[in-house]
Amino acid sequence: MPFFKNQEGYNLYYEDINGDNKEQVEGTIILLHGFASSASFFKGQIKLLRNKYRIIAFDALGHGKSDHQHQLNLSKNLRYDIIRDLEDLLVFLNVDEKYGIIGHSLVGGMIGQLISMAHPKDVNFLILLNSGYIMIDNVIRNIFYNLLPYFIRMNFLEIVANSVEDILDKIIPYILTSLADSINGMKLTKDELYMLIEDQIFTMIKEINTYDPSGIVCPTLIIAGRLDNFAPEQMSEELHKKIPNSRLEILDMAGHFAPAQRKDIINELICEFIKTLG
Repeated sequence: MPFFKNQEGYNLYYEDINGDNKEQVEGTIILLHGFASSASFFKGQIKLLRNKYRIIAFDALGHGKSDHQHQLNLSKNLRYDIIRDLEDLLVFLNVDEKYGIIGHSLVGGMIGQLISMAHPKDVNFLILLNSGYIMIDNVIRNIFYNLLPYFIRMNFLEIVANSVEDILDKIIPYILTSLADSINGMKLTKDELYMLIEDQIFTMIKEINTYDPSGIVCPTLIIAGRLDNFAPEQMSEELHKKIPNSRLEILDMAGHFAPAQRKDIINELICEFIKTLG
């Protein structure tokens, strides 16, 4: 299996399909998976796209076949590592052509957005599957978000931004319970844990309130699921309003894992979108 070593010395699994035949394909597409997922999530898309494109995908640190950290860091935000590792992987694979990005969920989709703004001249197009404007890129943020009721996720900006202290008072005990095994052996007092959790969540809210995806200039396809309880369609609608050159598709009878569960219609939308770009 192919691996490359990141700057911290961890081995990260990657796939470079048609990398040896890039002159014979129609372009390059990078696949970015979500939190607690892996590149294998896109097998339905890879099976279709590999006939025409160079496909690059990798398992982020701590995911899939890649190495896992020796010790859990509760406050480490994976986005910086994922972006750095992706940039290093593209150098490692000698990617000098422009590429499209397909990102799934709140992490893969957000990484796709950030890469598109950081490297606008390199990105041909962006496809966001069940994505949004929230980055739940560490353990604390992920647990916090998973504990929120669906109606709060639907109106995240309005409710959480204005009531985060009240929400935290109710949720922190459950976060601590969820972290019990992970923090076993850590030399942190209960007050220090409370402060760490509050700092992560308050910072997350601040980032959401200041996040502006209007800097994404490439053609963007946003696909949401009407039954998505994790990244509700309202998040995709908000992204569509803010990303200038974007198109929104909301699928009935589709949940958060629509790319796997409803791959036929997702693949049809992806291919049709890429085709319109010429």
